[in-house]
Amino acid sequence: MSPKKVFVRTWGCQMNEHDSERIVGILHERGYILCDTPEEADLILLNTCSIREKSEHKVYSELGRYAELKKENPDLIIGVAGCVAQQEGSHIAEKSPWVNMVFGSKHIQDLPLMMERVGEQKTVVMTEDLKGFAPTLPARRKDQIRAWVIIMEGCENFCSFCVVPYTRGRERSRPLCEIVDEITALAREGYKEVTLLGQNVNSYGRTSEEGVDFSDLLHHVHAIEGIERIRFMTSHPNALTLKMIQTMTDLPKVCEHLHLPLQSGSDSVLERMNREYTYSEYVRQLETLRKVIPHISLTTDLIVGFPGETEEDFLKTLRAVEEMQYDNAYVFKYSRRPNTPALSLDRHLSEEVKAERLQHLLAVQKEISIKKNQAYWNREVELLVEGKSKTHQERLTGRTRTNRVVNFDGSEDLIGHLVRVQIVQAKTSSLEGRSI
Repeated sequence: MSPKKVFVRTWGCQMNEHDSERIVGILHERGYILCDTPEEADLILLNTCSIREKSEHKVYSELGRYAELKKENPDLIIGVAGCVAQQEGSHIAEKSPWVNMVFGSKHIQDLPLMMERVGEQKTVVMTEDLKGFAPTLPARRKDQIRAWVIIMEGCENFCSFCVVPYTRGRERSRPLCEIVDEITALAREGYKEVTLLGQNVNSYGRTSEEGVDFSDLLHHVHAIEGIERIRFMTSHPNALTLKMIQTMTDLPKVCEHLHLPLQSGSDSVLERMNREYTYSEYVRQLETLRKVIPHISLTTDLIVGFPGETEEDFLKTLRAVEEMQYDNAYVFKYSRRPNTPALSLDRHLSEEVKAERLQHLLAVQKEISIKKNQAYWNREVELLVEGKSKTHQERLTGRTRTNRVVNFDGSEDLIGHLVRVQIVQAKTSSLEGRSI
């Protein structure tokens, strides 16, 4: 009997990507194997993101294409997971009645039970809020060198534009022992780098009774033999403490890269966003960070076209980007999201204005990113070799401690090892290196 096949499509952040790895891990234990197209699948799962309205539309568009597959194969099981599932619940089945399962990220562990119930009821829906942290689940990881590890879920910040507290729930920190055990097992399997994931990683431990914070967690992970690099994302400016900054410089395995969302350079916009800091306070944080870790790479998130954003507000964001000199920035147009306070704000901007501001800001940041990359010319850097280059299979690719991709010529024996290379060319989004 041939094994059943599952097709998984994932939208969104690293948290979603890792959730998909856990979904596949559970299914693998039930005899499923991954396939490349929905046409050959016995089970189709969409792991969704609702941070942007466009992502949500993509999900319903994708489901529309699967209606014909369901007609051709009535035994085909179709499921929707993730944030859109959590947000929409049974409405998904009302719009797409051929869907069999709808479940949020907190119910991934219930996937086997849901599959047993398929056929007993029209659509199995599991989106109830759960207290505490889900148990550690098996994961079929895409990468053999680097691994994502969830340390917390949910958020307490309630930014007025953000749907996360309504889809991922309130902040919950995973027990320290579970995190350490998982990373220790990864090290035994040969993984060299871990990225600690959470909506706000630097507030880890705030809602737990263990008496540990994010800095303490970093020390525990740093002590695990075999792990050579530690990364984390995402951080919130209000939780960036002096202790955390000092920990980053004290622990050699912690990479010199921090993703610290600014969202806007205008105090009036930040206030309407409920970010609970001013631009000057943010600047002081970064000045301290750069003083302690001079060569740190900084990336950020920015939103343009937030309700009420004036031309002057937007110019302040442009000036902020020029002042901060980020290595890279992820820029988005404001998107209306269900249940968020920003929906009720006045002075929503047109799509044309938002698109124009987006392109202007992207152009400014692109010039800065190119200059930042050019500064690496002729520099010697350490790479963790991740595998073959996506664009040139005869070459290798790796990543610097500052999270820059470098392509270079070398033997496949180097994969999984730390090597030194000299940068010989800077491109817009990557570097070219030569083995030393």
